[in-house]
Amino acid sequence: MTALAGCVGSAGDSEPCCARLLRAQRIYGGRIPATAVLGDAALGIDLRPTLPEDRFARQPLNAADRFLLIADVRLDNRDELLAELGIDRGVSDAELLLAAWVRWQDRCFCKLVGDFAFAVWDQAERTLTLARDPTGQRPLFYKHRSGRTVFASTPAALVQANGSGEVFDFAQLAAMLIGRRNAGEETDFAGVRRVRPGHGITIGPSGVSTWRHWQPSQDELRLTDDGYVEAYRDRLEQAVESRLRRQSGLVAVHLSSGYDSSAVAAVAAQLSPGQRPTAYTAAPREGFDGPVPRGRIADESALAGLTARRHGLEHVVIRPSSGVLTGLREHCRLYQDPNFSLVNVEWLREVLAAAKALGVSTLLSGEMGNLTLHSGGLPVLAEWLRVGAWGRWWSEARAAARSGQARWRGVLVNSFGARIPGALRGALEQRFLGVPAIEEQNFVRREWLDAARNASRHGTDAPYTGRYRGRFDLIAASDSGMFRKGSLAQFGIDERDPTADRRLLDFSFALPPEQLLHDGVWRPLAKRALADLLPAQVLNYPLRGYQGADWYERFGSVEALQLLEEIASSRAAKELLDMDKMRSAIERWPSAGWADSRQIMIYRTRLPIALVTGVFLQEFEALSLSSPAS
Repeated sequence: MTALAGCVGSAGDSEPCCARLLRAQRIYGGRIPATAVLGDAALGIDLRPTLPEDRFARQPLNAADRFLLIADVRLDNRDELLAELGIDRGVSDAELLLAAWVRWQDRCFCKLVGDFAFAVWDQAERTLTLARDPTGQRPLFYKHRSGRTVFASTPAALVQANGSGEVFDFAQLAAMLIGRRNAGEETDFAGVRRVRPGHGITIGPSGVSTWRHWQPSQDELRLTDDGYVEAYRDRLEQAVESRLRRQSGLVAVHLSSGYDSSAVAAVAAQLSPGQRPTAYTAAPREGFDGPVPRGRIADESALAGLTARRHGLEHVVIRPSSGVLTGLREHCRLYQDPNFSLVNVEWLREVLAAAKALGVSTLLSGEMGNLTLHSGGLPVLAEWLRVGAWGRWWSEARAAARSGQARWRGVLVNSFGARIPGALRGALEQRFLGVPAIEEQNFVRREWLDAARNASRHGTDAPYTGRYRGRFDLIAASDSGMFRKGSLAQFGIDERDPTADRRLLDFSFALPPEQLLHDGVWRPLAKRALADLLPAQVLNYPLRGYQGADWYERFGSVEALQLLEEIASSRAAKELLDMDKMRSAIERWPSAGWADSRQIMIYRTRLPIALVTGVFLQEFEALSLSSPAS
């Protein structure tokens, strides 16, 4: 990870502006900032070395006084690129990326595998290109106005360097508070836009254009059963092995009872026989037997332990005992996004703290697995409907309903959900799933509700209409960049997700639906491919983990009211949040049970998000007092 910054078109002030942006992000960098100027553009970087090849790093990089490039990058197909470009191994990943850009320019994206955010200025064409990897593992934000563009790795840096004025985009914050996913460029900060995952942005004399550089192939992969298994294992091993490359330090893995992290942990152990990773599992307190939603398990540590023992991994179970508000303000400052689960913050923090104390520099996870390699289950039913295979849909729908893992209403919602109008879908969720109405579950002031509903949360490019559309939309709306930045800044740990590997994404979208759901069996390909890697109990366990199941024992009305009193002094929080409604909800705090889905939605999700948003607003509202960059 590293901190990027740049300023284009500032009439002689580009370099000082770039330097200010880097200073605003120094906690995310390696404390050795460097800038370079080419024409009207100044690009800067504060490199934090994480890879062996970073010893060759000398950014910003200049190619023939035409291209100036900075990159926050880890390329996972180095050997392929080195061979194709005819370059010796003694180069950094950024130099390799520049060579690819010089050779192919924006056609290079189909050849890049890895996590990246980069900027390249073309002096000849007077254009700036910004781009990010398909799942947004590295962040990048920008502001463009009146021919001037500034960009940075973090959004608050752009507000701070730009000086006084409006800080927040309350419509976007309100949209987040009522549960709307953001697949567009808008952010929580006024005027600050994000480069979306899998997209490039070109800014030049003709204006600003946004384009999608990653889109899965529409060709269906046709192999034998053994061929699918071999392809699955090859890509999984490629993805894990490439993420083990590091400059120093130990490797650890997040390990739950699910396929995603279990597969990553197993392969990482096989690829590191001399020094196997340490596996961390978060669990509730010993003896916890509180209620959990249907189909969930509260404590995954026993199942995770089976995988750890099979592969000789040291297994550390983290059972947080402190309140869920521990370290909340630091978290908001470093991660710069209130859209996270408050009840999971503490166990995440404790896992990272324990890993840091052990000397871990790289932590592997499987966060994207359910959307990539291990996608499957009921959402696959919609794929047969998309191609008009009604007979096959009916056969698989009946098998799914008879399997005991689903109800008919779940089968129908997953099959036809994309075709149901939003209002009707909301009514059905209220009726059958116990989801509260928007007006009941949100804590946004009434005057912001209409703005929230009308806020732009979608991209400007054409909607994706191809294979596995629902899954693609979820991937497009995902964005882990600032979470990765925050973990590195706070704990010095580089979190990497092999299940976000582009090779896995492409493979998963090319699979025929019967490899993801067949005769009532969820993820049949994964079951076959992992049969010799994971214990049968893990492969066949019918329940999913429920993280932070004991949340209500560590977060109650006293803590919630105290935090509400703190944020009540914030002008920005009072403008957006309905403090009276929040106070009323806290006063009606349930005394026992926590089995009612409406209560869980309000007190485990919506009220905590509102409180975290209040802290976020309070922490950043002072940015309006910063000195302007120009």
